[in-house]
Amino acid sequence: QSVTHSMSFFAMAGRLRALPMKDRALRSFSSVPGPRILCSDVPDIVFHFAVEEYLMNVAKLSGPLMYLWRPQPVVTIGRHQNPWKECVLSQLDADNVALVRRRSGGGAVWMDAGCSVFTFIAPSGMFNIDKNLDMILGSLRRLGIEGEKKGRNDLTCGEKKISGSAFKHAPDRQVSLHHGTLLVNTDLGALQRYLTPDKRKLQAKGIASVGARVMNLQDQFPDLDHQKFCEALIAEFREVEAAHEVVVENITETSPMVQEPEIRAVRAELEGKEWRLGRTPEFSHRLETRIDGIAVFDVQMQVIEGKINEVTIFSDALFPDVISQAMAALTGADYGRKGIGEALATLRPNFAHDEGPLKTLEAMTDWMVASVED
Repeated sequence: QSVTHSMSFFAMAGRLRALPMKDRALRSFSSVPGPRILCSDVPDIVFHFAVEEYLMNVAKLSGPLMYLWRPQPVVTIGRHQNPWKECVLSQLDADNVALVRRRSGGGAVWMDAGCSVFTFIAPSGMFNIDKNLDMILGSLRRLGIEGEKKGRNDLTCGEKKISGSAFKHAPDRQVSLHHGTLLVNTDLGALQRYLTPDKRKLQAKGIASVGARVMNLQDQFPDLDHQKFCEALIAEFREVEAAHEVVVENITETSPMVQEPEIRAVRAELEGKEWRLGRTPEFSHRLETRIDGIAVFDVQMQVIEGKINEVTIFSDALFPDVISQAMAALTGADYGRKGIGEALATLRPNFAHDEGPLKTLEAMTDWMVASVED
C-alpha cells in the first residue's frame, strides 16, 4: 500500500503545479516583505527539513511563511526520542522505509504521500500556534469538514485524530516553526507495522492500539485530496494574513536556494547514521514516567562517585530546547534531589517568558527531584 501511495504522489504532482507558482532564488528573503507561501512536490522528507532549517537559520523573514509539501513513506522521530523504543527498526529496514530524526520535538510519526504536511514559520513576535491551527480548521471548513482542537497539539474529527504538530523555536534569531500533518489517505496499517507507542500513553488514553485513535479524512470525505486541501489552506492563509496578492512559490531540487551550502550541510547531517540513531551508552540510573499533558520522559544517567557523568533524556516533549538544556545542566551535577534541583533551577531564566517550555521544565524538575534518592 505504501508503494501505491508513493506512486499516487507523483501522479498528483502535476496537478499541484497547476497552482499559480513561480520559482525564485530565496536567498533574498529580506528583500521581500510580508507573508510568503511556498509549495513543493519533492518526495524526500530530508529535503523539506533542510528547507525548514534554512528558512529559520539563514533566510530573514519579515512576516509569516507557510510551506506545503508531502513525503514518500518515512518514519520521523522527535529530536530526543529513542529509535529503538519507538520503532520496529528491523521492519523499516526490510521494507526499505526511511527513518529520519527531526530537529523539532514531539513523538514518532509515520508519513507517506497520503499525509499532507503544513509548515508555518514566522518571527517569534508574530508566531501563534492557535492561529495556525485555526487556519487548518478554517481550511477544512471551506471543504465542508468540521474539526476541533484537542490536547496539546492535535486536531480531531468525530473524536478521531486527523492532525498532529511539533514545534521549534530559535530564540537567538527570534524565529519559530510549527509543522504538522493532515491524514488524507495515509497507510494506517503502517502504524502497527513500524511504530511501538509508549504503553503509558495508550493506558492514559484508554485505547487498545495506535490505529484506534486516528482516521483518514477520505474515509468520510472521499472527494478530498492533497490538491484540494492545499488550495483551501492557501485561500485561508491569504484571508487571515491579508495576503490576497501573494503568489505561491514552487521549491524544487533545482531551485537556487536548494544549492546553498547551508542546505547541503543540513541534508548531509540529517541523513547520517549518528544523527538518525543517536548514541545510547550504558547507564547506571534510569527514571521513567509520563506526565499528563506534558510528555513522556526516560532519563538515563551514568553516575560516578556521586556525580552525574553523563545523561540522556529521551522524550516526546514539544519543546526540545528544554530537553537539550536540561541534559547540559545535569552533566557534572551532584546526583541527588538537591543537586538535580539546583542544576535544573539554573534554566528557569532561559524560559521565564515562555509558558510552554517553562511548564515542561517545572514538571520535569518536580518529578526528577521527587524520584531520586539522596
